[in-house]
Amino acid sequence: MKTMRQAIVATLGIGIAASAFAYDYDYDRGGYFDRAHVERVDRIYSVVDQPVNRQECWQEPHDEYHPGVQYRREDLGPAVEIGTNGGATTTVRGQVVESGGYTTRRVEERCVTHLDYDRSQQPAGFDVVYSYRGEEYHDRMNHDPGTSVRVHVYNGYVELAE
Repeated sequence: MKTMRQAIVATLGIGIAASAFAYDYDYDRGGYFDRAHVERVDRIYSVVDQPVNRQECWQEPHDEYHPGVQYRREDLGPAVEIGTNGGATTTVRGQVVESGGYTTRRVEERCVTHLDYDRSQQPAGFDVVYSYRGEEYHDRMNHDPGTSVRVHVYNGYVELAE
């Protein structure tokens, strides 16, 4: 019974080890996958010009002429003496008709939109230096890989597998 149990455990152990090796083995190209230690990561920045609309506003007086319009206004004239018997003075009111137009003034807000560009730096990629079995390799990635990267090894060549 003890031998049977040992045989079953050994068979299961070989099966699990074989399946783990099969997961990292590349049957199509005759290579295998492994992990390599990341030595250094350098960010690569690119300069980007972002368009920005800026609005400039100010108050501007605006004169408007109204041509050919007639309007009446009341005019208070000077005191005029009427009559000779008692020296009484009376004030005469009159209406003046003006034609030829008039001008009105109002203040308007004027605005102009300018297109400017804000220059900024944005990460464009990462230069990664990693080591595998004592050799250093260099590659560029679009994300920070952390402390290790997955590599594909075949016929003595090592390439990044991520």
